[in-house]
Amino acid sequence: MRGSDDAVRSVDWLRGPRFDLSLIVGVLALALVLGGAACLSPALFAAVIAVDFWLLAYPHAASTFTRIAFDRHGARAHAFLLFGLPPLVFAATAGAVTLGGVLAVNTIYFLWQSWHYTRQSYGIARAYHRSAGVDPAGDRLSDVVVFAWPLWGLLHRAHQGPALFYGGPLWLPPVPKLLVTAAGVVALAALAAWTLRHLRSLRSGRPRSAGQALFVLSHVVITAVSYIAIPEITPGWLFINIWHNAQYLLFVWAMNVRRFERGVDPQRPFLSRLCQPDQALRYALVCLALGAGFYFTLGQATGRMSWDVLPFVLVCHQTVNFHHYIVDAVIWRSRGRRG
Repeated sequence: MRGSDDAVRSVDWLRGPRFDLSLIVGVLALALVLGGAACLSPALFAAVIAVDFWLLAYPHAASTFTRIAFDRHGARAHAFLLFGLPPLVFAATAGAVTLGGVLAVNTIYFLWQSWHYTRQSYGIARAYHRSAGVDPAGDRLSDVVVFAWPLWGLLHRAHQGPALFYGGPLWLPPVPKLLVTAAGVVALAALAAWTLRHLRSLRSGRPRSAGQALFVLSHVVITAVSYIAIPEITPGWLFINIWHNAQYLLFVWAMNVRRFERGVDPQRPFLSRLCQPDQALRYALVCLALGAGFYFTLGQATGRMSWDVLPFVLVCHQTVNFHHYIVDAVIWRSRGRRG
């Protein structure tokens, strides 16, 4: 058993081969299969969108709040994020709609979610380094790979100049082909250098974190498919949205399990019991119920309004998205600093 544990640890998993391969390979396969199915016909696209939203996107947003709002201490410590920030985000979103219409909010959403997805990859890649006992700050080449590929993809989309995204108007700055090509050269060169470094480490008998390497490769694959290989912006977005949502659910669950690895916390009995290793299904069902309940209620409330106030419906839904982006950035950054 000792030798088996050492073998598993030598790969530097976050939790173990079954979980980590699900997080990396399984989630990537899910995104590619569902995204590919959605590209086959409008009917399948609508079905995949429904599955993505109700089973992945809404629970993934709810899972954020397991970090800050599932116990009295967390709610008090993050009172501003929970109660003070939403009105401010709503006001800012409403202001964007007032000044720039649906075009402005769609553009902000597309660009911000691209950054949000990239930051998630950056954070998980660093988590793998910490699990391996490696200082993440010392691996700038991995950082370049993680950021260069989405940048190439965004510049490529901007060069395409799509007028619509997810059924609404979109504006992206005009980008010359030369700049797209230069970004592609940088991304490919960084990946080549990164791959060569890993191969040299393997040959020397001192391999770097295999978990981190697999994860970065999955990030490169999904980015290339979503932003470059798929010609249309909305189907391409669906691939990476599925990947992001499913990945986030698994990663947050793993971090919550690590947080309560000593067992049930008397000060946080519900959350700590929910985040034990044998409670994964119950955790997923709670996030599913909370996410579906919230968005169903939001849909019912905004659906009662006339089409004349459709921008208000958009403001409400995008307020939830933007609030999630801010909360996610704040809580993970602060927790990372505390180690």
